[in-house]
Amino acid sequence: MNRGRARTTLVAVPLVVFAVAGLLAPLIAPADPTANDLAAGLASPSAEHLLGTDQLGRDQLSRLLYGAQISLAITAAVLAISLTAGAVVGTVAGYAGGWVDRVVSRVIDVVVSLPGMLVALAVIGVRGPGVDNLILALALWSWAPYARIARARVAGMRGSPHLDALRLLGAGHSRIVGRHLLPLALGPCLVYASTDVGTVVLAVATLSFLGLGVAPPYAEWGQMLIEGRPFLASAWWLAYPPGVAITAVVFASNLLGERLAAGAERPSIIRLVRPGRIRRATRSAASPDPGTVLRVRDLSVTYPDGSASRRVVAGMSYEVRRGQVLAFVGETGSGKTTAALAPFGLLDPSATVTGSALLGAHELIGLAPGERRRINGRRVGVVFQDSGAFLNPLRTIGAHVDEAVRNAGRGGRRAATRRVSGELLRLAGLPDPVAVARQFPHQLSGGMRQRAQIAIALAGEPELLVADEPTSALDATVQAQLLDLLARLRDELRMAMIIVSHDLAVVSRVADTVAVVYGGRIVESGPATNVIDKPDHPYTRGLLDAVPRPRTAPGTRFRTMPGLAGGGPDDLGGCGFAPRCPLRQDSCEHEPPALQPLLPATAHRSACLHPPTREGSC
Repeated sequence: MNRGRARTTLVAVPLVVFAVAGLLAPLIAPADPTANDLAAGLASPSAEHLLGTDQLGRDQLSRLLYGAQISLAITAAVLAISLTAGAVVGTVAGYAGGWVDRVVSRVIDVVVSLPGMLVALAVIGVRGPGVDNLILALALWSWAPYARIARARVAGMRGSPHLDALRLLGAGHSRIVGRHLLPLALGPCLVYASTDVGTVVLAVATLSFLGLGVAPPYAEWGQMLIEGRPFLASAWWLAYPPGVAITAVVFASNLLGERLAAGAERPSIIRLVRPGRIRRATRSAASPDPGTVLRVRDLSVTYPDGSASRRVVAGMSYEVRRGQVLAFVGETGSGKTTAALAPFGLLDPSATVTGSALLGAHELIGLAPGERRRINGRRVGVVFQDSGAFLNPLRTIGAHVDEAVRNAGRGGRRAATRRVSGELLRLAGLPDPVAVARQFPHQLSGGMRQRAQIAIALAGEPELLVADEPTSALDATVQAQLLDLLARLRDELRMAMIIVSHDLAVVSRVADTVAVVYGGRIVESGPATNVIDKPDHPYTRGLLDAVPRPRTAPGTRFRTMPGLAGGGPDDLGGCGFAPRCPLRQDSCEHEPPALQPLLPATAHRSACLHPPTREGSC
């Protein structure tokens, strides 16, 4: 059992003990709690009466056990009424909005501001003492906090696409509230109820002590206190046991509520990072140079092609800094995915990778399989393009994440592993991790499968996240959500990222640096704002021209690049883009262009022998 669960179980012990004792009181009580024996009055604790007797000779242990039954039964009734009424009222108000929400909110504010005990005294004063009136009086001031919690939980979902979809499918208001919203509101309400147990037990005992609760001869802890008060000096066993019972239940309830509330909080990204990682990220953020996570130099990748070899990436160099996103952009077949995955040994085994790739101080090129396994999945996480192919259709999502957690060394016992997996799924933006963990990949949408992939990639708390076409085949809304999630991970974890995409408009949302790839070479690179706003290379301009513009007049033809994507860097002796470039000259077909800064000491570089003017276009 993990330490957190052990603590929760420990603080809940008094509640469980008294609840079980109350349920079993008719079986385990040594005597009838209402049976008088004046001859044995005020007998001290002995083998016959373990907690002694009261002034009427009634067995104190039996009265304590039956008192637990009565006190906790009344508490359960009060909480059931309060929680049900409060959750329903708050959910309806949060869903309805408008004047209904305003009226309910004002009523809740008024009830919460009133002293609860005064409300109970007023109700009992009007209706008289008794168990029924006691339950009604306590429920009248206990429901408001539950209503406030439920309203806050539901109000944020009032205009969500999820509810819009339910309405479009024909779901009525009662079905939406009862089947979809009320269960969501009950979770935090139940956590608060665990804290409220002690409050209600103490209120029942207080009212009974004042003679307004459970009337004699029934045993109730507050009633036992008032009966033992005159004998505090001569018969301590009359008042101390019920006092200790009340104190133990109240403290256990409060501690249990705090533990459950802490466990129910949505884990922030920072909570999932080890303290050492947080301190390193903080120091790096304060430093003028945040540090380079990955530095690649002269990367080349070749594949066997019959008796010869075919080079698909040639002499590519790039780097990724902590807290920044590098985006590789290009058409299908340009070599961008190969360039991003090659340093981590994620290509076909027949590929030959040369050059240098430093992850921190560790050289990745040429690593043995055992050494690579200690890096991939831990220091480096990868999100692949086809989530359907990545996830095993015969295993649940929870099993996938559990395996990643164990491989990263963050697991332990089964319960601890599942808790970490649930936190990762929630961190990846999946609203109901428990339900998602039980589902198979085919039961999830494409966007949810991608989020599950992100959760798996984060299991090892990586320094670098590589995302290969993470938004491919997703609709625009889901694309935006995933990109926002990646941006949040970058900002809060200061994680370095490489994003591979064919869409410059997509990467412009999150990228700090852009590298445009064509024919296995980087043809333009630099800060994202420079590359997108002031493109220099004709290929970059062609990619931007292919992005739809919202204000374009209907019927306008897109500007397209002639021809098809070229082959590898060795297919032509000169510029690989020359056959498709409208600005090509004879020298372009014979002289390979080098990646040069556009201005001295600038990070914006382009590989074009005859670039267009900045104001011109292709």
